Amino acid sequence: MPQEVTVEEIFTVLSDRTSLGLIKTAYAGKLNFSSYVGTLSKKQFYTKLKRLCNAGLVEKREESYYRTTTLGSLVYNGHIQTLEDALKNFWQLKAIDILKTRDDFPLDHNESIIDEIVNGSNLKNFINSTHLTGFSIIKDFNRLIIDILRMLEDAKKEIYFASRYHDPHVSKKMFEKVENGIPVHFIDGNPKQISVESRLNAVLRTPPNEETYRKVSKLVKSRYFELKNLEPTSIERDGRNIIVPKFNSFLVVDGTQVVYENINYGNPEEFIVAIARYDDAYLSEQFINYWKLLARDAIEPKLLENPRVRT
Repeated sequence: MPQEVTVEEIFTVLSDRTSLGLIKTAYAGKLNFSSYVGTLSKKQFYTKLKRLCNAGLVEKREESYYRTTTLGSLVYNGHIQTLEDALKNFWQLKAIDILKTRDDFPLDHNESIIDEIVNGSNLKNFINSTHLTGFSIIKDFNRLIIDILRMLEDAKKEIYFASRYHDPHVSKKMFEKVENGIPVHFIDGNPKQISVESRLNAVLRTPPNEETYRKVSKLVKSRYFELKNLEPTSIERDGRNIIVPKFNSFLVVDGTQVVYENINYGNPEEFIVAIARYDDAYLSEQFINYWKLLARDAIEPKLLENPRVRT
């Protein structure tokens, strides 16, 4: 077995029907040529079996028998069997796709019908309705960053963003949207020393190169970029200072997609979970209103005020 295998290598090995049959038999019981039922010659059988072994999906057990490895069992049970079950419900899944494109049903009606379709079929054995609607729960912070980047990439009209944490990849994507003429309304909840304002000021004072200076200068003058600061407060607990943000981070894209986080109130710097809704105009509107409410107490940086006076 190689030290590492890739997704592409695994799918290549499983790309024909006979290899799928072999791993299915190895998962269900003991596999060898004597127990194999099919049209492969002995040489073909062991050639395909060797490829499965090299991919780390099958291994030799108990003399001449072969069984799936832990990886092979996970691939079979989590992907192959799931795909087979999904294909048995092809028309139910097609009906769900049609429902998701219907504009004449309210969103909650669509989701209730999808839920009925799922519960009325064996789809419920391996998915739930949230897999098929615009809703997800995100428990990993790195996954949250990926989801935010995807939502920003999707933005075509307008972005409302309030963040208590700075991620350079997110900032870069947000600035790209401004350059492309998409309005970005951003409330920065970072402490002043690491705020977006401080970072932009640092570039303007000592730019790494002419192109970066030009981009940042254009950014701070852009009518598409609204930046406001709402610094966190600090409290003393057990002899140390704890940073307490004045809001939980959230993002609204094009008035339909929204993701918002919950934090650990025992330790406000710790991420707990985020909830994303990908097709919810009502919830998006509520968070846009919340952004505007926060903006009343936020401060526009001098960084932006001065260039705009000159333009």
